[in-house]
Amino acid sequence: MPRWRYIFLYSGGLFFELASLIVILVVIGVLINYFLFSITPIKGASMEPNFFSGDWTLINKSSYIKNSPKRGDVVGLRFPGDPNSEKYIKRVIGLPKEQLIISGGKIFINSVELKEGYLPKDTFTIPDLSVQLHEDQYFLIGDNRNNSSDSRIWGPASKKEFIGRVIFVIFPFKNYQYISQPSY
Repeated sequence: MPRWRYIFLYSGGLFFELASLIVILVVIGVLINYFLFSITPIKGASMEPNFFSGDWTLINKSSYIKNSPKRGDVVGLRFPGDPNSEKYIKRVIGLPKEQLIISGGKIFINSVELKEGYLPKDTFTIPDLSVQLHEDQYFLIGDNRNNSSDSRIWGPASKKEFIGRVIFVIFPFKNYQYISQPSY
């Protein structure tokens, strides 16, 4: 038998093995995306200067299964009341059962001014308001305070609306970074 016939006969096994590997990798990728992580692109300027439109973020979906969100966490969430279930990212500012007051451009949590080292010093937050958060209510604000639709407009969000915690900016590569928990 000519040599090319052996290659043809045995190459079918190679193609089958390669196709099987691709199918397995796709199934694993879908399961990881569904249960553990989600990749979400940022649309708009609401999180500037820390995140930019066109950045792709990696959200850890399992981060809040046993733990609660912490102040300063950047979370992915489904916009409350949005029929298209658009994904957004915002920063957790107020936690359950806290009183949040915005006055004179500053944020106060239980009468203590919130120092936000991740924002420029001249950041001014409007409008003046006072909110008493209930059980399972979180107050979320975009880092770009003048250009963000957030809890100041649509009210507190509940944990069930959260997808998870943003842990990385993965694209574009020049913006690649681990998102650490700010200290207060």
